[in-house]
Amino acid sequence: MSRVHQTRARLKTGSSITPGGIRNASRTPWRTRPHDEDTTLLSSNSPNTSYLQPNPEDVDPIDPPARQADTFGSGPWFATDKIGPRSLILAIIDDYLARIYPLIPAVHRPTFRRRLAQNEDVDDPDFLALILSLVVVAVGLLPSRFPYYQSMVSGSSSKFQTRESVVNACIDMCMCMRTATYWDQVSHQKWAMSYLMSVGCFQLGQANRSRMLEVEFLQTGRLLGIHRIADYEGLNCIETQLRKKAFWLCFYTYAHAWYQCGRQERLSFFDHGMLAEINFDALFPLELDDEQILEHKILESPISPPAAISPAASTHQYHARIARFNLAAGFNLHSRVFHKSAKLALSPAMCDWERRVKPDDRLAHLRQLLQEMRYMLDDAPLEIRQWASSSWTEASRSHLFPLDELSIASPGSVQHNSGASYQAIDMNEEDVQSLPGQFEIMRANLHGTHLWLQSALLDQIDIILQDMSKRPDISQSERDCHLAALKASWSEREDVCRQMLHLVHSMPHAHIEPNGLYFAYKVRDVGVALLNCPFEAYEPPARRATEYMHDFTRALSRLDRSERMNTSSLRSWVDTDREKTIPRG
Repeated sequence: MSRVHQTRARLKTGSSITPGGIRNASRTPWRTRPHDEDTTLLSSNSPNTSYLQPNPEDVDPIDPPARQADTFGSGPWFATDKIGPRSLILAIIDDYLARIYPLIPAVHRPTFRRRLAQNEDVDDPDFLALILSLVVVAVGLLPSRFPYYQSMVSGSSSKFQTRESVVNACIDMCMCMRTATYWDQVSHQKWAMSYLMSVGCFQLGQANRSRMLEVEFLQTGRLLGIHRIADYEGLNCIETQLRKKAFWLCFYTYAHAWYQCGRQERLSFFDHGMLAEINFDALFPLELDDEQILEHKILESPISPPAAISPAASTHQYHARIARFNLAAGFNLHSRVFHKSAKLALSPAMCDWERRVKPDDRLAHLRQLLQEMRYMLDDAPLEIRQWASSSWTEASRSHLFPLDELSIASPGSVQHNSGASYQAIDMNEEDVQSLPGQFEIMRANLHGTHLWLQSALLDQIDIILQDMSKRPDISQSERDCHLAALKASWSEREDVCRQMLHLVHSMPHAHIEPNGLYFAYKVRDVGVALLNCPFEAYEPPARRATEYMHDFTRALSRLDRSERMNTSSLRSWVDTDREKTIPRG
């Protein structure tokens, strides 16, 4: 029997199981469903659950006959049952932790697992909203998993007809739980809810809804002071780590707005004066696993890493490799790529540089930055290099995961064990099994971003060269010089395109998919630049560009799983106060 089916069976019998598949006999018993009371989401007389009253216009309650007849009607009951059975919610959360968490580390894994195992969403509306937000982002980012989710529902929930219906139902529940005083208290958890819902909506093509949720998490981040290291005073170790990661996720949003052309209607988390005052080095998270970060202390790994890992390596050596490079280190590496790319925006002398800096100087700055960007990942760890060897990954799957030899930590054991030297490398069973795939997911994200940023810099260089060649006050020889420089930079463009195509064709879809439409749009941006080829159609570079375009088109047909046309760079909203034009017959 599979772990998911075991989970569902235990849920029906009331047996306890944690999200990681580890039994827990000391948990608080789940709240059972009141069959005899008038049906609402929960009894309105309960002082601890009044916040769960749904909006009847947005989230319809389950009728009493259907509630008693569904497949999980006789088991424990949660507010998330309005979306799907608890076993399904746990499976979606498992997918988030295994596939999406490396890219969006919005929770502290041991703490989150403990709270989920103790069913804190029964009495804590914010934690319930966090769970629903995780469902939103998982359903949005993992379309290939949706048929599996549907198979677990077995007709008991109408919410899982489409991905959009699930996302809409979850967000509607989150919004219904907000009271008039919701924003009187802010927390990283509230930031995470808005961020996760914004990402989930973006994946479904709900650009306007995503944009407004983006404003929420940007404003919440400002109120929390995640960009000021001085505001971290008084926070515990876990909260400090979470907020530093939140800062960089906000910075990614800023960097995308800096490079991507469009209407620039989005609000920015940063302004130029703020950027000049931020201590970026102090805001990088600790390069430690969550299991090593406790509330009031940090567990440093005492093991010195080996130079390499062979298929016959011991479990001890494998854990040492984890201590050397982990998910937090990969997250920081990706953040440093974005930070390097925004070097021009971060310089006080470059404020409004398109108007204040001469084209020749801008061209020199961009070429220097491109040179620095191109080779900044040369010393990246082997596991995450662009042409990474799969030998250690296959070895880890075949030889380094004997679960009877590993020390698997339960969700709460790290919090109470005082053996710091050994517990620093204790990991949850599913985390150990997911780690090789997680490195591959991060590798796709890292190098997709790295190549996209190089392409964006080349775009800016080409624009400057084209503008300079069209100036009426230059001689023909100068114009020919600028056009020659434009053609000379085309070889760099081709190299970036070849690397991007190699990345797309060499990575399994399972490792690309968690990167979502962000990855697909980066691939598209790199491919679209080929349309600006400065050579004639009969010349070899132009013919190669045509072949590359065909390859990019085929790749995008696999990568872009959105259910709507992308309108993120278009005016997709309607100003209803404007006079409507009457078409002439």
